[in-house]
Amino acid sequence: MMTIFTTYLFWQFVILNFINVLVNTARSLLTIKGGKWIASVMNAICYGYYTIIIVITATYEMPLLMKCVAVAFVNFVGVFTIKFCEEKIKKEKLWVYNIIGINTELEETIRTCLHNTDVKYYSEELDDNYWTMTIFSETQKESALINSILNNYSVKFYAVETMEKNGK
Repeated sequence: MMTIFTTYLFWQFVILNFINVLVNTARSLLTIKGGKWIASVMNAICYGYYTIIIVITATYEMPLLMKCVAVAFVNFVGVFTIKFCEEKIKKEKLWVYNIIGINTELEETIRTCLHNTDVKYYSEELDDNYWTMTIFSETQKESALINSILNNYSVKFYAVETMEKNGK
């Protein structure tokens, strides 16, 4: 069993599968966020490369359970790595939360929750006892706070991503 881990073929199998995971995870992200050309090119690359993985998996003489464990481990590490990097390079966005038709008591409660924070908000009375609120979130941390407050009080709202924080 230990000789399997020290063989060149085992590490080739692991490295090629790791590359496969990285490329496929990037393909998934780009298919969602990119245009049709990027999505098409990434799919062509991924499925072309996947043929190599299939052949290696089928021909490399290693116990099936070892192949499964190696592929599962590589998938976990690869996807985690890509998602971690994505979070680190993700730009802050300006989000606008809109709440329409809340009563005075709830408006005061939300305002009190936001009072000692850096979150900017605006509220206006529509008519007796009904308010509208607009809350601005400039960071992911602020968005988490706003969502927590609004969900805690079961407030119905909608949020709109307006632009990157640097104005684009």
